[in-house]
Amino acid sequence: MRSFKEHLAESKKTYSFRVKVAGDVSADQEKAMESLLSRFEISSFKKTGKTPIQELPLDFPTVKNSEVSIYEVTLNYPTTQFELVEYLSSELGITKQCIVVRRPDEPYEAYQEKADKQESPLLMDSEYKEAPAVNGEDFYGDKYNTGFVKELNSILKLQRRERGEEIPEGNGTGDSAAAAKAKFNTDATGNTKSPVMQAADPRK
Repeated sequence: MRSFKEHLAESKKTYSFRVKVAGDVSADQEKAMESLLSRFEISSFKKTGKTPIQELPLDFPTVKNSEVSIYEVTLNYPTTQFELVEYLSSELGITKQCIVVRRPDEPYEAYQEKADKQESPLLMDSEYKEAPAVNGEDFYGDKYNTGFVKELNSILKLQRRERGEEIPEGNGTGDSAAAAKAKFNTDATGNTKSPVMQAADPRK
């Protein structure tokens, strides 16, 4: 039977961040950064790379012609990205414009991840593995058309209510005949002429 400490270790939550620093980061600054983050009990701290000097580095709109150092950090105590930027900027003496903290699972970060290299031309892939999974019923077919017509009917009813018009009873399915009769009563004697025929002749 496992001990309480083992259960606690398994249920312990960690908080992952990706710290990016624009500009040259010295070895002393890296050590200071790790020491500062120990305030939140570091689970792991690792420098994962450095970009070449770029005219306009990603994530740093106000910085030009700079390299970017990237650190993967996992903490045991909760904190926020905003708090880490303020804390590291103040203690390391680096302007906030040169420090960015993100979550590794943010969509923006996932977009920057390197995609797997395509070994063969996409046109040679008969299974279209690159194409996203799409449910056809959401875009066409009888089910889609039925839902589309119902939505249009609901919009038309709302518009008629707003104009103060009387809406005939009927749900468009079993009562369709009654609804059609209420809308277009061609059997009534007053409806035997078209609007054009009923209009006055301007020549008279």
